[in-house]
Amino acid sequence: MTQRQLSKRNMIGIAVLVAMGLGPLAALSIGERVADEETLARAQAGARNFEPPDRYPDSAFGLPKLTGAAAETTVNNFGTDSSLFSDYRKAVQESDFGEVLEGPGPFTVFVPVDDAFAQLSDAQRKDLFGDKDKLVQLLSDHVVLGRLSATDLIQMDRVDTLGGRAIPIDQGGNAMSFGNADIIKTNLVAGNGVVHIVDGLNL
Repeated sequence: MTQRQLSKRNMIGIAVLVAMGLGPLAALSIGERVADEETLARAQAGARNFEPPDRYPDSAFGLPKLTGAAAETTVNNFGTDSSLFSDYRKAVQESDFGEVLEGPGPFTVFVPVDDAFAQLSDAQRKDLFGDKDKLVQLLSDHVVLGRLSATDLIQMDRVDTLGGRAIPIDQGGNAMSFGNADIIKTNLVAGNGVVHIVDGLNL
């Protein structure tokens, strides 16, 4: 069985864990203001012919505008108080990539859960976390310029990352994928962007 198949098989379990963990996470990390998740059914039913004014619109369709303290949060706040994203947070800290995520953006960040890192072999993990440049490249390939909601993504066939890669966006069945990973939670809004949670890594 391939890594992709194993990831698919575990997706439901991961989604349940993410849903359980996001209660306190949303309040602590995204300024007590998290957008309702857009289901694929809703996105497909509405405005299928909608075309953003450019590929990376600053103002995305379907995302709320944050005010007050919530507007001051950044995508770098995400996952700081949840054990579901400890490997991702370790990668951000050890690479100093948080300085990028604290910037004005806007950014769309595809944040992998710990199970995504668990799919690496011991040698791959040691190699990745032992090389700051590789960590920066990995994280850069999970960030896109612009504030892209699930509605925006479903109408795109690819996104171009900060790392310079073109990552395909695909819809199959009830899942939407970001390269090798499935998107399992969408539209977690911060002041300088939006976070989508994924179950795999794009290496």
